[in-house]
Amino acid sequence: MKAVVGSLVLLGLLLSLTAFLLWMPSISPEVGDYTRLWEAQDRLPGSLRELESLASRDDGVGWQARIVLGRWHAAQGLPVAAADQFSSALALYATSDLRAELARTLETAGRAAEALGEWQQLLPRRDAVQAVLRLEPDPVRAASMLTRGGALSDALSVIAPIGGTQAALERARALAAAGKPDEALVEFERYLASSPGDAGVQVEYGRALERAGEREKAVVAYRAAGATGAYAAGLLLESLGREDEATVAYRQSAEPEAKWRAARLLEARGQTSEALSLYGELAQGTHRVRDDAALRLYLIYTRRGEIAKASEAARALSPAFAWLVGVSRPVPSLSTDPRPASPAAVAQANALIEAFPDGDGRRWAEVELAIASTRGSAPERLAIGEWYVIQGDWRNAFRVGGAVLVAAPCPRAYHLSYPLAWWDTVLRWAGVYEVDPYLILAVIREESGFSPTAVSSSDARGLMQLLPSTARWIAEDKLKIPYREADLFSPDYNIRLGTWYLRHLLDQFEGDLAWAVAAYNGGPGNLRRWTAGGTTTPGDLPAFLHSTETREYLVKVLDSWLIYRWLYGS
Repeated sequence: MKAVVGSLVLLGLLLSLTAFLLWMPSISPEVGDYTRLWEAQDRLPGSLRELESLASRDDGVGWQARIVLGRWHAAQGLPVAAADQFSSALALYATSDLRAELARTLETAGRAAEALGEWQQLLPRRDAVQAVLRLEPDPVRAASMLTRGGALSDALSVIAPIGGTQAALERARALAAAGKPDEALVEFERYLASSPGDAGVQVEYGRALERAGEREKAVVAYRAAGATGAYAAGLLLESLGREDEATVAYRQSAEPEAKWRAARLLEARGQTSEALSLYGELAQGTHRVRDDAALRLYLIYTRRGEIAKASEAARALSPAFAWLVGVSRPVPSLSTDPRPASPAAVAQANALIEAFPDGDGRRWAEVELAIASTRGSAPERLAIGEWYVIQGDWRNAFRVGGAVLVAAPCPRAYHLSYPLAWWDTVLRWAGVYEVDPYLILAVIREESGFSPTAVSSSDARGLMQLLPSTARWIAEDKLKIPYREADLFSPDYNIRLGTWYLRHLLDQFEGDLAWAVAAYNGGPGNLRRWTAGGTTTPGDLPAFLHSTETREYLVKVLDSWLIYRWLYGS
């Protein structure tokens, strides 16, 4: 049995189940399915048909039965049959260890291309790196895969001795990704000497030039890329204060964001008619600048006294922007809550946790519920989400609720998607630092999706995504409490520091909630620089945010905050 169970994390502790059953006085029907599974496993090959029957189920038992069958087939020298079972299990519930097991089996079956595809998804894991080096004979292609997978030092090692322009390009990409723009430039130039018409690489070259501080040369590279590099050229030219050239560049691009920035520059220069034409075009789209354009239309038409046109533009405003300019919006339309359901997966999860309280049961319960939450009806998924709430698993409650909300915007789905997570803690620190608790929850929702262990690409950590340097400053310099980096993953500690920081930003910006939210993402220094020219009304703030990420963040957090106030009372 030990040889069958192997190293898969979610199955690694299943050996304890057999020992436990030897003395357990009674078994519930739900746990009994697991008993059947492992008894059948011990009776292979005589129980092959019984295991195949269990494997036909789309639940946790079926998932584990497929893995058992896969391992048995592999042990019998039948890698093709084993791979089919592992692939079927992966489609039901994916883990990185299961994907690695599938990849190894595909290799054994002689299906190298498929194995390579699975290994690429596991980069930069060490075994995945080794597999790429083993399975891809072309060093240029191998280096490309490793660079895309984040295994940069391995990519550079593979490509270092290889000549030719394609090798130079892959070296350039790996060096650029590794933060070595000066070295990357030499390789980009080697490639472009023979392929100057490669617009995409010209843009990559331009980015490397920017990072190396060669901004004028970067402009030349972006322009050489034509329309492909026009947006990047516009951004750089605007940062250099060459706004006329930036406008021309933006208007050469098909990117909605580029058109938005062109319209902003035209409006700032008093070319309102041209700006209105671009805003009008953008406000009809479905891209992320749609509501930004609608907001500018609303403000311009309002200031010109064109009330009918302003009212038409107001209908396209996001709730956040409508709130900024004081436009009344109807509350969200709700569907009726579906009748309560009692999915079998919830009963299965409860039985497993009760029978095996040492941790194994919870792992198996999580598999059951994860599978059911992607396959069940809306009433069943709502019940699963509410089970997560009872367990205090806010991340999964939010995940399930958000998925249901898209198709069934009912009160129960809203409450799952906008939960009162860690409410006692939120209320405590909201009271101490005088911050709206719904604003705290909105920041948590958009920053981390209620995951206490979240870590961003910039190393921001925990529920409110605090950078370690900022968190240390808050803890030691401002709150005079010990700072421990590991505590950033503690909900209470993270919420305390994040709430203090929100209060700090509110104080800096005279209590203006929108400015504080923008500063939370973009930084107070950047916000002051972006708005140095002055804003006329609260509704002008989004247009002054030079960071697309910050502009989108402002909308998301304000939208969530408004929904929290609507759901739970303002």
